[in-house]
Amino acid sequence: MNKFSEKDWKLFRSKIAVWQEAYMEKLNKEYIELLSGEGNASDKFWALEKRIRGDKKDCGV
Repeated sequence: MNKFSEKDWKLFRSKIAVWQEAYMEKLNKEYIELLSGEGNASDKFWALEKRIRGDKKDCGV
């Protein structure tokens, strides 16, 4: 039995792109903060690479 109506799916589809963009904007700000912090450029680069790799696995991306 389908728990969600067609109206629910239409609403979800209309909102998902906005939600994803807002989430990606939040991530971008966090990446900028990471890169702007103190430390070696190489350490920040590898920390960012690790963070992005983990974030790509998140369902919000």
